[in-house]
Amino acid sequence: MARLLRRFRAIWILLVLAGLAGTPSSFAQPANPVSLETPSETAAVLSARSPRNAEDLRLIQDQLQRVIKQAMPATVAVEIRGAAGSGVIVNREGLVLTAAHVVGRAGRRAWVELPDGRRLAGRSLGANHDVDAGMIKIDNPPTDLPFAPVHEGPELEPGEWVVTIGQPGGVMEDRAPPVRFGRVLFRGEGVLCTDCKLVGGDSGGPLFNMNGEVVGIHSSIGPMLTHNFHVPISAFHSGWDRLVKGEVWGGRFDDEHRALLGVRGHTEEGRCVITQVFPGMPADKVGMEEGDVILAVENREIGGFEELSRIVAHKEPGDRLRLKIERDGEIFELSAELVGTD
Repeated sequence: MARLLRRFRAIWILLVLAGLAGTPSSFAQPANPVSLETPSETAAVLSARSPRNAEDLRLIQDQLQRVIKQAMPATVAVEIRGAAGSGVIVNREGLVLTAAHVVGRAGRRAWVELPDGRRLAGRSLGANHDVDAGMIKIDNPPTDLPFAPVHEGPELEPGEWVVTIGQPGGVMEDRAPPVRFGRVLFRGEGVLCTDCKLVGGDSGGPLFNMNGEVVGIHSSIGPMLTHNFHVPISAFHSGWDRLVKGEVWGGRFDDEHRALLGVRGHTEEGRCVITQVFPGMPADKVGMEEGDVILAVENREIGGFEELSRIVAHKEPGDRLRLKIERDGEIFELSAELVGTD
């Protein structure tokens, strides 16, 4: 086991170096990027609960390097009104996906800097501040503009491997954007949580699946190092036309904070059943447990987990939720103070 761990550490170092050792001369990308094919043997390893041996790790490493090679050229630094963020180019017309709190409002002058050093002018389009989804359009995009494919399939599930790429502080000479590798922890209404570390400046950067497709956009750093938040690509799909038209909506235009309770669950026979409680989050702090059934919120009966998600989405960080809980036939109340995603 010790030998396996040493080999794992050596391979992990290679994974890190794959994200840090690139130079501007290595950022060429095909004009028509498509989703990467995953060899069947690699797909089986990726779908397993965890790697079994060094060979599994090598297969993951090989696929990760393919993802980085395709994804890196389309990952960009974004600057709007002196504020720095990140983004990802998703078509040859120069459409950039980023976070709503990076965009702010429509019609703002934007600068997009590619990893090869090119600095392109653009403007902000729409922003959905309810979920932190925003768009930018590059003016007069060059014919060789790199772009990444966008995921069209089902929502990511907890446990799936993902890759984050960021541009903190903009592009540095002879240094590729940082790459972090991890897994999905949970997803809720308009939010995706992974254990991929985010730092300041990563906001708006891309989250990729292991086929090299954009599956999310970095929204904010979580309350724990291993809990960070992203806008799922489904939130962009549902508001795509409005964003392209330059519409801006949502209750808190310049506020990136969203309230979180810190649970995952599902609806079972009209009941809100908690399937996971995340360490250090409000639900955990007040003693909520896996298997709890939430009967009511603020003395109002609820009929499922989706209804709980909607209630939390309309709250502010710092608000308290009074929850009526059923556990092993016993009914009691808990009061949890919601936290924000910053």
